[in-house]
This record gives sequence, structure tokens and C-alpha cells, in this order.
Amino acid sequence: MSTPPLPLTAGAVAHGGVGTEASHSDGCRAAVDVALADLARNGDPLEAAVGGVVVLENDPRFNAGTGSVVRLDGSVQMDASVMDSGGRFGAVAAVERVKHPVRVARAVLDTPHLFLAGDGATQFARALGMPDYDPTTAERRAATEALKQRLHVSAADLPEFWRSGAWRQYWNYPSALEALGGEAPDTVWCAVRAPNGRFGVALSTGGTAIMLRGRVGDVPIYGAGLYAGAHGAAAATGTGERIVEKLLAYTVHEWLAAGARAQEAAERAVALIPPPASTGIIVITRTEIGAAADRAMAWAGRESAGPWLGPTPG
Repeated sequence: MSTPPLPLTAGAVAHGGVGTEASHSDGCRAAVDVALADLARNGDPLEAAVGGVVVLENDPRFNAGTGSVVRLDGSVQMDASVMDSGGRFGAVAAVERVKHPVRVARAVLDTPHLFLAGDGATQFARALGMPDYDPTTAERRAATEALKQRLHVSAADLPEFWRSGAWRQYWNYPSALEALGGEAPDTVWCAVRAPNGRFGVALSTGGTAIMLRGRVGDVPIYGAGLYAGAHGAAAATGTGERIVEKLLAYTVHEWLAAGARAQEAAERAVALIPPPASTGIIVITRTEIGAAADRAMAWAGRESAGPWLGPTPG
């Protein structure tokens, strides 16, 4: 493996998920600003990354925290994870009725565990003093209602499993099938590079509306949705099942360790997963930031007080 060069400056990068409007990159810039300010204050890249993701979870335009997608039965189940280049990892899956899933994932680091799921994750949040919180918005509920109509008519733009009606025999929601949500597979992410070469990364998502209850995507899976190591950090967004199959974030870090540049690794990652899956990824190394996606993606990055990278906010 090649020896990574020493970094010169702090850096941070954030994305709003593949499929998000590039004009929403102002939200990602706000996350990067908070992350860099947190890093300057406390010197911990993981805490700084969590602070950046909290900004995105508070922005209802993104599918994480407030504004998460509404499932077929009207519920919201969210996933989040954190990791640093020292190997610390914590995650939650299918957590419900909390404002900041990423803070719950961060708290897992203070336990002997790596991953908490479902009701256990929600009760863990309550034990931390996090109050009951409804993350839904009127816009997400309306999108779910529109999806219900497409399910009823087996709309051609739906994936085969849902278009064919095969999902009906596997219905596992508490409500009756008759109570029959749009698709929004975007994920929010923030990664931070400290000047001493340490990396921290945090990831959060509301998942996707058309799913069986309890489905877990790539976000809380070690090495799939995110990975941080000595050579950099990477986080993916898109069709979770395909990202898990490729252990995409870990794979990208292995490419970096072998000498790949940040942008090269990002483009290779997107090319690795063919359509109709959607894929996006952000990569930060000791000296570079790279990003790639097969469709629109809001993102922003900068080196300390340097110029902004990413789409121009609209």
C-alpha cells in the first residue's frame, strides 16, 4: 500500500443524497460550515461530522431527520451511522420518532455495541433523554399518498417487485393491506478531515417509501454506506441493496490505499453499480475531495477557508 501524503489543511464535504436537486447545495454548504467550525473548536473530526449531519437532518428538503420519507403505513423508520479513521463505528437502524438519528448513532459509540435496531434503538434514544418527535412533513405525506395511487394501478415506473403486485403476499405492516407510499432514496452525509490526518464521517437517511417494514439499507452497514480509514473517507447514497452488495465505501477506501485519486475512485464507484440502480458517492482524502453520481446530487465541499466545490446553489 502507498503511504498517504500529509494533509495541509482541514477539509469537509457533505451531500444531500443522489436524486436531490443540485440547487439544494446551499444546505450542504451550511453543513460544511458548521462542521469546519466544530472542528476548529473541538479538534474532533467525528464530532464535527455529526454536527454537519444535524444541519442536514434539520433541513426538510432532505430525506433524513425532519423530512424523512413516510412508509406505506404512515410510519417513518430512519437509519444513521458514524465512523472515524481510528476504527470507531456506531449505527442505528429502523429508529423511530427521534429528531436526530445521527446523534443516536453517535451515542452507540459509548456502549459496548456497534449497532442497535428497531424498538431497542428508539428506547435507547429515550434513555438518552431524546423526546418523542414526529419527523414527518406535509410534503412527504403527500408524496406517499401519490405513491399509493401508483401502486394501485401498477404504474410502469415502479420497480418490478412493486409493479407486479408480488409485494402484497409479503405485507408485514401492523395496519391492514387496504390501508395502503414517493420514492426518495437519498441519504445525507458529512465527512471531515482534521489537519493531523484523522477523518470522521456521519450518515443519516429516512430510507425509501416503497419497502417492507423493517428493511435496512446501506447506511448502518459497516463498509457499505460509509467507511473511514487512514487514506480517507467515503460515503455512498442511492439504491441501498446494491451498495451493500459491493461494500461500496470500503471498496473505495481500498482503491485509495492502492493509489487512486479521490475523483477517480468516486467515478469508479458509480460505474461499479449499473442502472436501474441509482448511485452517488463523495470521497475525501488527505489532499483531495471527489464526487460522482449518475443523476443530480446536491453536495458541497471546501478546504478550510478555500473556494467552494460542488454545484452552485440555486
